[in-house]
Amino acid sequence: MTSLRESETSARRASRRLVPIAILWTALALVALVVTPLILRTTTPIFHVFWLVVPLLSLVRHRDTDRIAFRTPDREQGLRTAVAAGIAYGILLVLVEPWSGVYDRLLVLALEGPDPTFAWVVRIDGLGGWVGLALFGGFVTLYSEELFFRGWLLQSLNRRTRPRVAVVGQAVVFTAFQSIPVFFFEPLQAALYLLVYAFGLGVIVGAAAQRTQSIWPGLVVVTAANLVLTAILV
Repeated sequence: MTSLRESETSARRASRRLVPIAILWTALALVALVVTPLILRTTTPIFHVFWLVVPLLSLVRHRDTDRIAFRTPDREQGLRTAVAAGIAYGILLVLVEPWSGVYDRLLVLALEGPDPTFAWVVRIDGLGGWVGLALFGGFVTLYSEELFFRGWLLQSLNRRTRPRVAVVGQAVVFTAFQSIPVFFFEPLQAALYLLVYAFGLGVIVGAAAQRTQSIWPGLVVVTAANLVLTAILV
């Protein structure tokens, strides 16, 4: 019993130590979401602002990073989970993308805008554009998605329902937010986008977050997938 209490106390202390880092990171990501569109002459992604503000308010109120899964997982478990999630998502992509062209179409739409994540490779030539894409995606836009859906929302659902239901629930909400591009797809592409690239991805990285109670394995997977797919299809 004493050992369990000491472990819980240590976990709470670790969570409190991460609070300033989490607040600073999230606040800087919000600033980047406002400043970057002005520099790159693109639109401000309002949903991403919302996905950062909600966890930030939770941090300020509760001073608890575990409520948004901003925690460092066990190194071995985190690595295994990220690899497993990456393989699972990679299999889905290999099975669907070559004949459907869903991500290719999504990428065309993102580059036409351009979306602020992909504007880096549109506005800046060479390696600088790719570095900007990787950093802005990993530290800002994709971070905001993981922080909200696999962090704040998943943990909120965990307090109210069973773990598997929570994983599916956050994936459903994630899919709903991601549904706008379907209006620019053919019917089959729209269905595949929602089932594979939104819901499927949401379940995979949601399960990774549930297993590790951390957003980091999922963030690594989606950042790597975004960069690799863009490099292949551009």
